[in-house]
Amino acid sequence: MAAIAWDRIEERHDRGAERASLELVAGPPSHRQPTASVYRRRRLVALVVGLALLAAAVQLVSGALFSSASAGASAPAGPTVVTAEAGDSYWSLAAEVSPGGDLRSTVDALVDANGGGDLHVGDRIVLPE
Repeated sequence: MAAIAWDRIEERHDRGAERASLELVAGPPSHRQPTASVYRRRRLVALVVGLALLAAAVQLVSGALFSSASAGASAPAGPTVVTAEAGDSYWSLAAEVSPGGDLRSTVDALVDANGGGDLHVGDRIVLPE
């Protein structure tokens, strides 16, 4: 643990009168011109920073272009179709298509997309997107 010991107030005031006050002294203005090597270093740093910014911009643009092009290529060309198997119903297919939540709207979309008839083994069922 550290402690600070203070002199008595009277002693501090007495000592303060003995010291000279501090003054701010301005130095002479600098008239030195930077040398040629300083200019070269500054230009080199500016060039490196500019190239780094250019490389970052190219990376961002190319990443955006390639990600949008690959996203379009991976999208399915048509609707998803499954073949009904034994034990399948519109409810079981709706649970596979959109798990969790209320399935009634998904069942209605399946029924509407497939003509509303009963399911039989081997029927091709179009799944809504």
